[in-house]
Amino acid sequence: MSLALTTFRAFLLLASFAGTEKHLVRLVKGVLDWWSGKKIAVIGPTASGKDSFLARLQNREIPQVHTNSPMGENVKSFRVKLALSNHRVIDMTCKGVINIGGETDYRDAPSGWLAVCKDADVVFYMMTIKDLSATKFLKGRRIRQDLDWLLTAMPHLKQGALIHILINKIDEEIVSHTDYQALAEQLAKKLSALDQTVKTVLHPYETAYTGATLISMKNKQIYTRAINDVLRSVYAAIHGTVKRKKAR
Repeated sequence: MSLALTTFRAFLLLASFAGTEKHLVRLVKGVLDWWSGKKIAVIGPTASGKDSFLARLQNREIPQVHTNSPMGENVKSFRVKLALSNHRVIDMTCKGVINIGGETDYRDAPSGWLAVCKDADVVFYMMTIKDLSATKFLKGRRIRQDLDWLLTAMPHLKQGALIHILINKIDEEIVSHTDYQALAEQLAKKLSALDQTVKTVLHPYETAYTGATLISMKNKQIYTRAINDVLRSVYAAIHGTVKRKKAR
């Protein structure tokens, strides 16, 4: 089962048990503490939703029309405050993104993706639901080429840097956040195949991968639900990795 679906179901299961409220409060506090002050970077193909994600993080309206600067545009760092349950707030820093970063020429340039990612604690790679449905993560296709690039970039990233995939534009498949779980189950096989591909390609850095999350930048309700899952998923993945290393 995919990391995205497994983590999502785990939180639903925890929430359904009686007497788990204190556990969830501790979990939320752990998430808050871990994310506080972290730096993030956002990369991905053109029109995957990078600008819209940055807008959402800054609590601005998402761009109505996709624009592409031929020279690339560096977005300055900015602070992000996101609310989890009980009105608790995560305070982190978005390091920035090259808006035109989707083109492979800019991905591979010295001032391209690596320049954005090298100091980030978490790198968000953005793709779309159509990329997933069309299995563009298979060998020779665009998403897979980007994963190959990530492998070459890993030794140059900050020690302990994490990779999380955002699968955007699921509003093209569902109209409400209440349909989120059904879509995740419907796409379970594709999500599992994506997870396996990412882990295989990133070896021996596969533990840096924290999963993939279905999300929509256009639909605010879906975005709100998904981004909370993203924050918890990344924390849960790194927390589990640390515990496994200590056990060894």
